[in-house]
This record gives sequence, C-alpha cells and structure tokens, in this order.
Amino acid sequence: MIEGEPLDCVVLAAGASTRMGKAKIHLPFAGRTIVGTTAAQALDAGLRVILVARPDDEAIGALGGGRVLVVRNPDPGRGMLSSIKEGIRHVSAGSFFFIPADMPFPGPEVYRTLAERRTGGPVIPVCGGRRGHPVLLPASLIPSILALPLETPLKLLIEAASPLLVEMAEDSILRDIDTVEDYERALAVDEPMNDPLLGA
Repeated sequence: MIEGEPLDCVVLAAGASTRMGKAKIHLPFAGRTIVGTTAAQALDAGLRVILVARPDDEAIGALGGGRVLVVRNPDPGRGMLSSIKEGIRHVSAGSFFFIPADMPFPGPEVYRTLAERRTGGPVIPVCGGRRGHPVLLPASLIPSILALPLETPLKLLIEAASPLLVEMAEDSILRDIDTVEDYERALAVDEPMNDPLLGA
C-alpha cells in the first residue's frame, strides 16, 4: 500500500490492437486478462483506477467488480492523448499515474517506488537508459494536458516540467504486449498471479 495522499492511476485501454489483429487486452493472462492484470497491479498498490475504454468494448464493463471507474473515449482513433484527456477529467488525487493497458508487468512495488520519489513534478521510471511506464504526474499539469493539441506529443509537456528519472533494476517498465509473439513470450516466461483480484 502506498502511504500518504491517495493516488489515481489512468489505464489506457482504448487502442485498436492493430498489430495483434484482435482485442489483445482481453486475452487470458496471469489468471485474468491482460487489462485485468494491469488494473490489478495498480489496485494492489492501493491506487484508484480509472480505465479508459473504447465506446464499443462491452467486455470491459464488469472489470474490477465496481472498484474500477470505466470511462469511454468516444473517438479513440484520435490517438492515445485523447484517451489520456478522457481519463484525467476524472482524476481526484493530487498526483496520478498513467499506463497503457497492454503493460501488465510492472508490479505494485514499481508504483510504490515511484510514489516514494514524488517531488511535485513528473516522475518517470528508467531501465538501461530507456524510459518506461507507469509515469507519475502531478494533477497541476491536468489543465495544460487538456489544452494540448492532439497532434502534440505529451512527452514535450512532461519534459518541460523537468521530470525526475528513477532508475529501476527490472525491465517490467519497458515491456508491453503488442504482437502475437510478445503474447506467446509473456505466457511462456511470466508466472501466473493466482490471487484473483479481478474477474476480468
């Protein structure tokens, strides 16, 4: 559990899964689904989860048994920033994480480590010189994010806010599931998490 003020986590689940060719976030993984595991990791860290889904994704509705706030991106084709904007409208904490739904690997300890390093600005995990997720942002950036044109990369705004880079020993912060090969590799390598926090 993360000590101090409550934190939110925006899970971005409105992607089209074009590289996978199917709705990858609902594929079985670690005793749940990919998106279910990503949300469970954040819930297990004591975070309030805000999940941004596609308007036609009916399978996401029961996720978390009511412990996950599901919001819809009416036009996810506008890109990931549009989903971030939909999610952060519901943030009520002083800081919030965001993470793509296809990154079920960062465990609760990753969220705790980043939360402990809060300085009032962005906090980004790094492994081997590469930046990953989840990213922790102060709620004070929400108005600027909402005003950002959809064609402008969010990383430019984050960089201007002088982010703190936190070196992590594990590469879970870099790993996602984009392709069938990624999925098969994850199933072969990752131990199932059998404590069913979520039903989806």
